[in-house]
Amino acid sequence: MTKEKIISTIFNNVTEHHGILNSLEEMKFISEHNALEVHCIDFIEKMTDPNVTKLSRAFRMTRGAISKLTKRLIKAGLIESYQKPENKKEIYYRITELGREIYLKHQSLHQDRIDRDILFFSQMNECEKDTLIRIFEKLDKHLKNELEKKGIENGKYSE
Repeated sequence: MTKEKIISTIFNNVTEHHGILNSLEEMKFISEHNALEVHCIDFIEKMTDPNVTKLSRAFRMTRGAISKLTKRLIKAGLIESYQKPENKKEIYYRITELGREIYLKHQSLHQDRIDRDILFFSQMNECEKDTLIRIFEKLDKHLKNELEKKGIENGKYSE
């Protein structure tokens, strides 16, 4: 087996294990609302003037599916819709106080994951850390380029 194949295999194993750990932690957090609902709340809080079009691009889902999702979140009291005085045609969304609680718990979950991984990385010497930073930056750039080839900008939602 080539070193490139060994590295790729190990990297895939690491990302799979990392994903499983994250999923297990998320399952504890998400009881009443599914991951899609929680991430929708997250996007709405982070976007400027979130609407169905922006959310459908962010999730890579149809506008109809996003409309159903936002209606569920409105019914649950997690988000609310609003219109701007200068644009009565477009409907925008913002999170409610109840939605903010879920948003903050979700942010805390992400921070806990980072803290968990920091414990591992803190055991490395400075040279190892510098090498990993360079490798991960190159890998991140490579993966972003691959996503852009598939029409996905920055691997994240776009406004």
